[in-house]
Amino acid sequence: MKSLVDHILPVKVSSDNLILSKFSLYNFNITLLIVVLFSCLTFGQNVKSTIQQSKDSQRSSMILNLSEQVKWPNIDNFTTFNIGVLATSNIANNLLKTSANRRIYNKLIDVKKINELENVLSYHVLYVSATYEYLLKDILTKAEGNNILVITEGYPVNSAMINMVYVEDSYSYNINRMHFRKANLTLSRTLASYAVTPKEIDDNLFKKTEEKLSIVSKENDKQKEIIKNQIKTIGTQIDYLNEKNEALIEKEDSITSLFLEGEQMSKRITEKINKERLNEQKIAEQINQIKFQNDKINAINKKIEDQQKILKVQTQNIYEKTTILENKNIIIDTQRKYNTILSILSTLLFIACVSLLIAYTNIKKLTYCLKSQHKEINKQSKQLNSKNKELEQFAYITSHDLQEPLNTISSFIDILKEEYASKFDEEGKQMMGFVKEGSVRMKKLIDALLQYSRLGRNNIYANVDCLTLMDALTLDLQSVIKSTNAEITYENLPTIRGNEVELRLLFQNLITNGIKFRALNTTPKILITCKKVVEEGEGLNNNQTNWVFAVKDNGIGIAEEYQNKVFAIFQRLHSRLDYEGSGIGLAHCKKIVEAHSGKIWFTSQKNEGTIFYFSIPTNI
Repeated sequence: MKSLVDHILPVKVSSDNLILSKFSLYNFNITLLIVVLFSCLTFGQNVKSTIQQSKDSQRSSMILNLSEQVKWPNIDNFTTFNIGVLATSNIANNLLKTSANRRIYNKLIDVKKINELENVLSYHVLYVSATYEYLLKDILTKAEGNNILVITEGYPVNSAMINMVYVEDSYSYNINRMHFRKANLTLSRTLASYAVTPKEIDDNLFKKTEEKLSIVSKENDKQKEIIKNQIKTIGTQIDYLNEKNEALIEKEDSITSLFLEGEQMSKRITEKINKERLNEQKIAEQINQIKFQNDKINAINKKIEDQQKILKVQTQNIYEKTTILENKNIIIDTQRKYNTILSILSTLLFIACVSLLIAYTNIKKLTYCLKSQHKEINKQSKQLNSKNKELEQFAYITSHDLQEPLNTISSFIDILKEEYASKFDEEGKQMMGFVKEGSVRMKKLIDALLQYSRLGRNNIYANVDCLTLMDALTLDLQSVIKSTNAEITYENLPTIRGNEVELRLLFQNLITNGIKFRALNTTPKILITCKKVVEEGEGLNNNQTNWVFAVKDNGIGIAEEYQNKVFAIFQRLHSRLDYEGSGIGLAHCKKIVEAHSGKIWFTSQKNEGTIFYFSIPTNI
């Protein structure tokens, strides 16, 4: 109430007198009534303005915070951190104001509003509002390979690198990893973990709508109550202001006396200022004397430096002459050594000629033996290939033909359960359940055998981008990943030659094994890496270049006594009650890798996790 009185009855103070602005009591009461009613009417507008200011502030902070969670490969080369804004001037000005006291990677932040795509490559971050949706495709194209982060607001899900959504009076965001990789940018694990999905956005919007309806209803009731209370208090406020008017008149005399005392204090301060100026003149004279002495010291130091340069030149001349003498002594010693070496070489040359003659005779004999052995090996190889094909065809036909009687058994079991279940006792029902469970397990084993027999038949290879393959695979495994809170990390995976379907099955089996075989209350963590390795060999395989992949997990590991059984078909190391499966997944992996002319192996210790390695040749 005191601040309201001070605005309505302003007091003007001068060196001559104090003038109290006066209003008639009647006019004052009318003015006060108008102010109260106007404040009630504009209450809603002020609330709306406050919400808009909060949204603008949150938007600016969110843009800066998201930029800090992205890693640029050339960040050390930045002089300033440039942010371009494709939005209204209000958004650009608010972002500029917020970034004034901020740093990103210890770099000053430069915010500019842009209208077109000119000079877009000079910015590190681009913020795009929904108004510029028609430019988004061109912006993402320009960002590819140029380390530019694109942040949008109000766009469809996964349409840009980072898309901001205003939900529940705060901002959320979703990300698109593919656009990050195309722009050669790396997002932090924290940024990825707090991103939201489309379903979460829809749920939050519905919840926000319900809360806003409740808040609006409550605020309307509160505003009606406030208006009633303010009208009741107008009468008491008028009485209070009348009393305040009389008190202000009494204070006029005390303010006049205080003004006179202030003039006396001003005279005293002027005298002190004059004394300080005299002291400043004396200090300036002392500074000039110190500068003169420093000039003398600098001149002496310069003479000393000139003398030191002369000494360095003389020392260098002595060193050069000493080096020439040492070089001459070395040349003389070298000529002596050459004479000794020549005599030794002539003796060795004679011995080498005799050895070559003997070796030539032995090589002719060995060449004849190798040719005969090579013919025998080719013959055996053809026989093995034909037998392998016969075995694969037999496994395919056998597993395929076994499906029909097994399906018949399974259907009859279902008929027995439906038609005659009431005639069986508890033991009979339990036996029927065992038979049904056995037939289902048998069907799974036959399907696994059929799939195993088909592997390696498709020799049509193409370029396979392992990063794109892993993105699609992790998307298909989302239900398993979310139910186990698994963390799957992969980076720097190459493009290789191979069969995409079989390679996808290879990665899927290794990842699901790492998730399945884990200890209780343990979060699965799987890391997939790759590097190019040159392996030394002989003959046609000399210096073979391979892609060597490593799939590391933190599971229960493999005991040493079972490690020679891992890749055998239908070999289970654990009970079905502990871990599900048919025992053929790693046999699939071995057959797929060998079909791609590679090798698969692993290192493991019990309760310390396992690392599976497999190699794929680069020239397959």
